[in-house]
Order: sequence, then C-alpha cells, then structure tokens
Amino acid sequence: MEKAFDNPGFIQLLLNFYGYYVPFILLAVWAPLALYDLARRQDVEARTGAIWVGAIVALPLVGAGAYHLMGKSQLPNWVRNYLVIGDIALLAVLVVISSVAGT
Repeated sequence: MEKAFDNPGFIQLLLNFYGYYVPFILLAVWAPLALYDLARRQDVEARTGAIWVGAIVALPLVGAGAYHLMGKSQLPNWVRNYLVIGDIALLAVLVVISSVAGT
C-alpha cells in the first residue's frame, strides 16, 4: 500500500506552506492598515467609525476587506486594488493549484 505522505515533493511543500500562511499574512496587513486609515480620516462620524472598528476587530479578514473595498478608504486606488483584489486572487490561485496537485 502506497502512503500519500511518505515523500511530499517540493511543490507540495511550497503550496502547503503558502496555502497555510497567506491568510495570516492577509490578516497581518489588511486589519492594521484598515484601522490606521480609519483613524486618519476626519470625515467619519464616531458611530460609523465604531461600527467599522467592530467589524474589523470581530472579523478581521472580512471586515478589513470590506472596509478597503466599500468603506471609502483614503488609500490610493492602486494600493487598495493590489492589496485586496490581488491578495484574493493569489489565495484563489493557491487553492486551485493545491486542488489540482492533490495536496
């Protein structure tokens, strides 16, 4: 009987590594950046700001991603697009490649 985990190849190890750590990297980048951007804004009312902070703290990936996309973040558009859309695309590519590779 052949064991699936006897000798994982380099690609399998690389995909497992990135597939595991990419969500944590996204969390480490999106949430603090969203909170920093929210704290700098003068046009946000206290109630709206508190709701955004609650969403970012309670559900960091979803709340921070939603803030960057729908919260009228003051970051330049290219930064928001690169961070949110690019990182989601990277995560989707990793999931597809991992699924196809059978890891």
